[in-house]
Amino acid sequence: MSNLLRRLWKDDCGALISIEYLFVATILVIGIIVGLVNLRDAVNAELTELANAILALSQGYAFSGVSGCTSTTDGSQAIDTPATETVTHIPPAIPSVIDVLPCN
Repeated sequence: MSNLLRRLWKDDCGALISIEYLFVATILVIGIIVGLVNLRDAVNAELTELANAILALSQGYAFSGVSGCTSTTDGSQAIDTPATETVTHIPPAIPSVIDVLPCN
C-alpha cells in the first residue's frame, strides 16, 4: 500500500494537461467578457437609434375641407413641435345648415 501511495505522489502525468485546460478556460472567459461588452454596446446603440427615430415621428395632422353635393366642411390641423403642441382650428366661412337637401 505504501508503494502505491509513493507512486501516486511521484506521478505528474496529468499536471501539464490540467494547467493547459486552465489557460484555455481563462482565455475563453476573457474573450467571452470582451464579446459580451461589445454586444451590450451594440444593443445600446441600436436602442438609442430606435428611440431617436420614434421621437422624430411627427404627430401633427391636417385635413382639408370636404365638399359634397350640397354641404361642405372646413379643414383643421394640429402642428406638433418638440416642446409645445399648437392646435389651429379654421372656423367655417359659412354657418352650418342643418336641413340639407339630399343629392340629386
